[in-house]
Amino acid sequence: MRPCFAWIVFFAASFLSVAPANGSEALALQERLLEVYEQNKGAIVRVKAAYAGDEVDGKQKVMLRVGTGFFISKEGHVLVSASRAAGASRVWIEHQGKPYATESVGHDRQTNVSVLRVLEPPAEFSIIKLDAAQALPPVGSIAIAITSPLDFEPTPVMGLFAGVERKLGNKVFPTSYIRTSIPVDGGQGGCPILDLNGRFIGMSVASITELDGSFSLPVDALVRVRDDLMFSGHIIHGWMGFEVTTKLHADNSNGVYISKVLTGAPAAQAGLKKDDQLASIAGRSIKDVFDVPGAFFFTRANQFTPVEVYRGEELVKLSVKTLPRPEKEPVIMVEPEDAATTSQPAE
Repeated sequence: MRPCFAWIVFFAASFLSVAPANGSEALALQERLLEVYEQNKGAIVRVKAAYAGDEVDGKQKVMLRVGTGFFISKEGHVLVSASRAAGASRVWIEHQGKPYATESVGHDRQTNVSVLRVLEPPAEFSIIKLDAAQALPPVGSIAIAITSPLDFEPTPVMGLFAGVERKLGNKVFPTSYIRTSIPVDGGQGGCPILDLNGRFIGMSVASITELDGSFSLPVDALVRVRDDLMFSGHIIHGWMGFEVTTKLHADNSNGVYISKVLTGAPAAQAGLKKDDQLASIAGRSIKDVFDVPGAFFFTRANQFTPVEVYRGEELVKLSVKTLPRPEKEPVIMVEPEDAATTSQPAE
């Protein structure tokens, strides 16, 4: 979405305020949108990252990538898209038109999230608070993004919360993502998404090219990523070492069953068996295979994780001490169906 169109969308509420039937409600909506924008615009930054490009006539070209980020601590920590920060030779931010040097704290390419620290933060700036207990808003409610498009000042964009998704085509997400009707391009990727009460809901991490919308990482997942990146610089997910499959029950409902337990893996040591039906992992209910990566996303290595399975008619409760997930080891070994729709990292 071009910045001018973003403003058109935003000011649509202002135009509606003249309608005689519900003018007071529309005016109240407009005022609330303005409040959310004013309360949070001071946290928004423009992110610029320099990358080594191709050599031309013996000289190394430098590529510049631009995105949006936002302050999350008074110590100067900033959340940005990993597609903008990871692997760059130099990353800096601009806040209220002034540049500030940063250092890398950590990157997670899987969720497209990076944490930076501004070396000498501005004298005045606001922060966006991350509350992992914040519930997701209902589908159809208003979503507000505050972005830093192109070279413009922080810009509000209004849309709708369109759904909570666990996959797109043949790609299974590492956890549930929020889908909104807010496109992110032109340097808007990495922006915060808020509800009408000004509560932080998620961070935009991918655009949906066919739908003119975007995916956001929910706040509870973002807190999990932030904590690991700030502690160790990378994400360490728990791993149990089993594979799953779906089976159709007599009543036409599906169940998720363990199809294989790897020898010597934490799952085997804890007593999980082939043909156990998964009921929950880490307190998260398992209804289909796409629930499995979402549950594992919040597990941590070298900690005991509760797992409940049905073994026949009996509900068996076990505690599995996870290990760090081996490199390139998938969470599950079941591929979803193919589809044509695609997504790409937010720009």
